[in-house]
Amino acid sequence: MSEEMLYARSDGSLNTGALPDSGSFSAWHLLGHTATRGDVLTESFAHVIATYCDPHCSPFVPALGLSHAAFTELLQTRLPYFTPPPHWLDAQREAVGTAGPLGEFPDLLQLLLDHRATADKQHRRVAHLVASACMGNDHLWQDLGLPDRKALSALLSSHFPTLAARNTGDMKWKKFFYKQLCEREGINACKSPSCAACADYDKCFGAEE
Repeated sequence: MSEEMLYARSDGSLNTGALPDSGSFSAWHLLGHTATRGDVLTESFAHVIATYCDPHCSPFVPALGLSHAAFTELLQTRLPYFTPPPHWLDAQREAVGTAGPLGEFPDLLQLLLDHRATADKQHRRVAHLVASACMGNDHLWQDLGLPDRKALSALLSSHFPTLAARNTGDMKWKKFFYKQLCEREGINACKSPSCAACADYDKCFGAEE
């Protein structure tokens, strides 16, 4: 297992004005152009779907890893202003790739599912949302389209409280998830006996801005 498995490129161009008939959509399109803003979670879903459910870009996480039926229901309930063309929706039937950076997606998703506050549809969707965003190469709050790291911490504490509570040292969230996956497999990926003594301390605990 390599740390790079949790970091894949994202294409920020999808967030600004992609044309609807190009097969790429911005969060603006998914929200319905003039739809009421203010629901941070809905805006996050729009951002992540626009970024990672685009079959023309890499990484491509079809349907956020949900079943096609569950993904269609998510679009209808969260993003009712968005009417995807058939070819885009058909592309979401593909299975999530298992090679390269997407190879860690199933394990990361399972980690989140195991720590859901409630085993319901809403929390499952958020687990898929966060796991998909982890495929990006920016800070997790940015890959989720959230306003700041504080909003991310609040989202994780609300939906995955037992997992969030383990991050007692305020480690960067992607680094923290990676560490949790390593510990699950009995892998000691840290070079130093403690974080305080590690030469790479700032990479794990530095500011996320």
